[in-house]
Amino acid sequence: MLNKFSALSCALWMGLSLVSNHAMSAGNKVAYDDAVISASQFDQELLAQEAAQDIAMFIPNVNLGDSEKDINALLGSPYSVEHMELGSSFWDYNVSIPTSAESFMGCQYRLEFGADGLLKSADWRKSVCDLMYRQYIGGAASDNEQRLEVFSLMSDVLFSFNRYQLSASGQKSLDAFIDQLLERYDNPVVTITGHTDRIGSREANLNISKLRAREVGSRFLAKGLTKQNLLIKGVGDSSPIVVCADEQRDTALISCLAPNRRVEIEIYEAL
Repeated sequence: MLNKFSALSCALWMGLSLVSNHAMSAGNKVAYDDAVISASQFDQELLAQEAAQDIAMFIPNVNLGDSEKDINALLGSPYSVEHMELGSSFWDYNVSIPTSAESFMGCQYRLEFGADGLLKSADWRKSVCDLMYRQYIGGAASDNEQRLEVFSLMSDVLFSFNRYQLSASGQKSLDAFIDQLLERYDNPVVTITGHTDRIGSREANLNISKLRAREVGSRFLAKGLTKQNLLIKGVGDSSPIVVCADEQRDTALISCLAPNRRVEIEIYEAL
């Protein structure tokens, strides 16, 4: 039977769509709550355990300015390499981050090299992975089961098209969702990531994604979440869920790209 929170999530699917609800457990398995979600809906990229590489302990030695040869010697061959037109490239590693003595989280670590072959940036694909990794490096991993929940909030219900202010109805639905979500945690850590579709310039999309994430984050703060337990970022159109072939900006394209216009919430209990 669905509990009250699950029922709310389902009822608000078009505005607050539940993407995943799981617990990291022993044996590198994920225990899915079948009353809430099916495994086919889960973000497999976040928990790509079978393909994850055991290189977590070496990542602190990665430094900007390192050469591709340096990184290859330190971390080994990347899971994938993407070459860009101007000579830069992206290297992706699937990294196993221990969350307890018997379990781990699979996270994607991306490195950007310039045309000169030197490292320009390094970042985790998911902010929650950055937090979990910092805990791991700081020795905070424990034998306690670590629960991570991920939710996707459909922007078209929360915001008007190309706007970042919450609508009255969107804020009402969001507040009800946050109230019931925070009731389930004693010391929650929340990461909010704004996403857009590909319509418009990259700069504009990046900006509105940040502003929308900040708007949602402000509601968490209003409900009592502390600033030190909140991370906010916008990634523009860099992580689409759907790809639409139509290039003409019309209602059909806007409708097709709707799933890409979202705000993702990642939440877990601080150890």
